[in-house]
Amino acid sequence: MSNSFSRILPSGQRVSQPKVSRQYSARQSGSRQHELVLVENVFHSMLTLERRRAERSCKPFVLMLLDANSENGAAEEILRQAVDVVVSSKRETDLAGWYKQGAILGVIFTEVSMEGELPITETLRIKIETAFAKHLGRTRAAKIAISVHMFPESRDKSDTVWADDSKLYRVLTTKVS
Repeated sequence: MSNSFSRILPSGQRVSQPKVSRQYSARQSGSRQHELVLVENVFHSMLTLERRRAERSCKPFVLMLLDANSENGAAEEILRQAVDVVVSSKRETDLAGWYKQGAILGVIFTEVSMEGELPITETLRIKIETAFAKHLGRTRAAKIAISVHMFPESRDKSDTVWADDSKLYRVLTTKVS
């Protein structure tokens, strides 16, 4: 189980497509989909809850981060267009929200299966890349960096790679009134 990072290939280059169930079809239209995306603090709370659940139950989930921050000011516009694609591509049980408001969009894929020829992280990455290329165009889609992370991770906390990923495990603090 490893994490991966990719960008959509520019036009002319193709990646083989895995077979994906039709259960991911669109359920909402246009502006209503933006209402289905969690704000940053709620998304982080849900991520923390899902991480704890996965650690207790040993049932993995996948966190996908979609980052257009390198696009110097256009990140929010690009990701707002990507919201419609993400919401229509995920299952009802998966969560979409702002990992970093206006800069990094996150998707939590719950109850993932570890069965199949490709690792689930690759299957999900290819599925979202394909949807972006189809609905946004390859040029615009190529501006979105996709990172995929499997939880719970099975490595020792003394490992230096774990320290690099510790920001994904950031602890949310709550104010006591």
